[in-house]
Amino acid sequence: MESKKLKLSKWCHLFFFGEIVAIYHALSMNIIFMDEKKAILLKNMAKQGSDELFLSVMFNDSEIKELLDNGILINESISDDEQLNSLRISLIEDTKLDLMYLLLTDNCNMKCRYCFEDSPEISCDFKPSMMSEETACKSIDYFSWVTNKYGRPGGKRVIHLYGGEPTLNIPALKSAVIRVFELKEVNVLPKSTDVILITNGLLMDEELATFLAEYKVAVGLSIDGPENLNNKYRIAKKDGVNVSAKSIQAYNTLIGHGVTVGLSATLTPEVVNNFPKVLSYFINNLKIKDGMSFNILHFSPAVPVDGEYYEKAAECLIKAFESFRELNIYEERMMRKVKSFVNQEAMLADCGIVGNQIVIAPDGQIGVCQDFVKTRQYYYGSIYDKDYDPVKEGIFSKWRESSPLFKPGCLDCEAVAICGGGCPASIELMAGDRNSIDVRICPHSKLTLKWLIYESLQSLM
Repeated sequence: MESKKLKLSKWCHLFFFGEIVAIYHALSMNIIFMDEKKAILLKNMAKQGSDELFLSVMFNDSEIKELLDNGILINESISDDEQLNSLRISLIEDTKLDLMYLLLTDNCNMKCRYCFEDSPEISCDFKPSMMSEETACKSIDYFSWVTNKYGRPGGKRVIHLYGGEPTLNIPALKSAVIRVFELKEVNVLPKSTDVILITNGLLMDEELATFLAEYKVAVGLSIDGPENLNNKYRIAKKDGVNVSAKSIQAYNTLIGHGVTVGLSATLTPEVVNNFPKVLSYFINNLKIKDGMSFNILHFSPAVPVDGEYYEKAAECLIKAFESFRELNIYEERMMRKVKSFVNQEAMLADCGIVGNQIVIAPDGQIGVCQDFVKTRQYYYGSIYDKDYDPVKEGIFSKWRESSPLFKPGCLDCEAVAICGGGCPASIELMAGDRNSIDVRICPHSKLTLKWLIYESLQSLM
């Protein structure tokens, strides 16, 4: 019987851990561990195509079968690109609309030095606006309609009350929350629909905390760390405000009312350089329990950083995850990649802009990205246009090529399936083209992948 010609899939990458090598398939995320000598021989023998009989000199039948079953070795006649094309199609087909950012205002009571909303050029005649209660309720109705049409049947929905600073517009905030409650009661929105308020906490008080607790609204609260680190970048527009003290007061008030509070911390250069102290602060001082997200800096001319910063930030994320998992604390940024790796489910994107989300501006305009609300770039129809269908209009299709799985410059990367590509808006602001590579995220994806593979090896030993 004539033996088959086999080759090493071009999606395979080798990770060396002493005398053990992990052969990792970048699309399927399959891993095979083997002796270093065998791995190097396999790479050299099968890279250009080798006879199966020749491979059997070094590998027994069960080993060759395992390599074939995991897609590490493939028939020489098979195109490596078939798997990529199939993955792209399946991920796009599985992308469902289930998330909304409701921008209650495009104004803010803070002027954070690193804020991405101030990075796009804004015309001098820009005037902040507030969403009306009518628009807030109509936006919830619109979200119900569009997600019932394009969301996962019976699946979870998420509504972020966002800004600017949403607590500057309490009437619209409360109207939106109550409207969600009403629609859940009559099953127009799934009972599992979550409402999350994203706030800096400066305006939090007992009355608002009581309201949020009553309607089970979770809160995402921004605190970057101890006061000296937090207040360096997080600055109130009003003079004399101690932002750190106000944020901690808000945290304690919310926790005291039983509100679920996830903290969001930006990895400023100072936070990165003092990360053990920052971790200790969140764990021992604030005693966080509901979860946290550490965020790599968006592109901002006001806070220039170099490549070393991104490497260090990536290492901080891994350290945080290692500490938090021992305490059963959820870390959002790392967990996205961990879930993708463990479940072997590639990510089309790390952002809902490819079809998962809609964004409603204060005037009811519909967009895809909250970062551009002040300039109204990438905002098209309106909730007041009963015939406007964002999916039919194709507003998401223009953004799908921002996925690493569509970028030629990303396809040779070992972390292409767990990356997600970072933030298209940040890429556009930094490079002028949203289809460029988000260099902020490359170290995070690559170092995280290597750590995950090493963790897999450790679990077998």
